[in-house]
Amino acid sequence: MEEYERFINTQSLVMLEASVKLFEEDKEKFKIIKPFVKLEVRNNKLKVYVAKKLSEKESTVLNFDGPIANYVPSVSVQIMPDGSIRDKVDLAMSDDVFYRTEKTAMAPLQSLYMFNEGMNAAEKRKFTRARNSLSKHMETIEQFSYMKRAFTMRLENVCPVNS
Repeated sequence: MEEYERFINTQSLVMLEASVKLFEEDKEKFKIIKPFVKLEVRNNKLKVYVAKKLSEKESTVLNFDGPIANYVPSVSVQIMPDGSIRDKVDLAMSDDVFYRTEKTAMAPLQSLYMFNEGMNAAEKRKFTRARNSLSKHMETIEQFSYMKRAFTMRLENVCPVNS
């Protein structure tokens, strides 16, 4: 849990530091990317919250076998008795009011920034350019290498795993 939280917090820190650099370089790109960065930081806080809750009540949903970054699976489906497909994390957290509220509040922005739903072609190009600039700045942040490593390093390589 601690390694996952450290990874998530590092990811937020790297993104925020890169945003500052982008602000200094190009205020227009910064204005475009700022809501996306706020969404990502908010989503990261929710991921840590979910990891803590699931480790207490439903640890079988957590991914102990994969990379640190995937400790809380982003997509893990379960086929329901009626044949519908549901996300295991959503199912495990369905009775948590904070989780449901945050997911509902973030859904429109996630559709906008993750799938570009509601953006015209010019807005997509501007967002993509701003996102690429942010990514380049992220690569210059010292902690970026740890963040990147968390996508390949298995959890069991850095701490004992009690699944």
